[in-house]
Amino acid sequence: MATDDSGIKGVWVDVLKPLTEDLSIHHKKLFNHVQTLGARGVQGVVMFGHAGEGAAFSAGERLTAVKQLIQHGLSGHDILLHVGFPNVADVVQLISEAGPLGLKGCVIVPPYADIGVTDAGLIDFLGLIIERTRDVPARIFLASQTSPSPSDLNPRVINELLSMHPKAFAGLIDQSHNANHTLEWIRSFMALLPVYTTHDMNAQVVSNLGIHSVISSYANVIAQTMGHMVNVHPDSKKSVAGNKIGLEDQRLEAFHRMVEHLPEVPALKYLMAATYRDSEWLRVRPPLATLNLESQEKLSKEFKKLNQSGQAQ
Repeated sequence: MATDDSGIKGVWVDVLKPLTEDLSIHHKKLFNHVQTLGARGVQGVVMFGHAGEGAAFSAGERLTAVKQLIQHGLSGHDILLHVGFPNVADVVQLISEAGPLGLKGCVIVPPYADIGVTDAGLIDFLGLIIERTRDVPARIFLASQTSPSPSDLNPRVINELLSMHPKAFAGLIDQSHNANHTLEWIRSFMALLPVYTTHDMNAQVVSNLGIHSVISSYANVIAQTMGHMVNVHPDSKKSVAGNKIGLEDQRLEAFHRMVEHLPEVPALKYLMAATYRDSEWLRVRPPLATLNLESQEKLSKEFKKLNQSGQAQ
């Protein structure tokens, strides 16, 4: 993987978590999965993002998982850790404990809150985290929420935070599924900070703009396809109806159509179970639930068809 001090480059995977029977993390299987991803060209892993069921894991569990990966031989520079909690104290504590591990960085997000949240409240919340971790050796990435919310980041909040804490952030991570939102962030903030997307289909858009990076959940299953899509030069694509289309775009589109109407994490874990021939990968933490049998059978047929066509890589 990429052990350097620069920004996020290439494909970083929002890595799925294999679970034991008691729903704790199976650390050996997690490391083996990360090793496999590295062999397939992945540059790093994001721990406890959306695909990693981050909201279901405590600060202690997150820290232990990161330490286990490092003890097994993964460099801290290859790990980006989500540290989001709805209170300042837990976020600060996790950053303080994770910072000395030499990670690529820690990801903070606005807390989900009721309709009464204000810009000033968000600025105070995120600003306190920055102020209370100022002496911690950790690079901080600021991320949006995964779903639209009144308490999510907006340009006013971001601009104020960048003005108040000009050197505090290493990058902005757009976790929305809206390509226009991602493009607006790029237009507004790219001159100040790197902007990254976590939505696989948005990666097509930013790649065509020359931004060859993505935080991908699909790469758990189709790492090589995501790598080709992120790194391919637009000139190598064919022009179809005014759009630049390449083989990697077709593969990604086919995979996306296969899983887009299913709950993402259980669907991807089902595909991991099929790929590794290990039913233990099916396990998810409540309130998530495994796919029902009908969905499993349909997804299995579609995935086999995708593999037979040579499109699932």
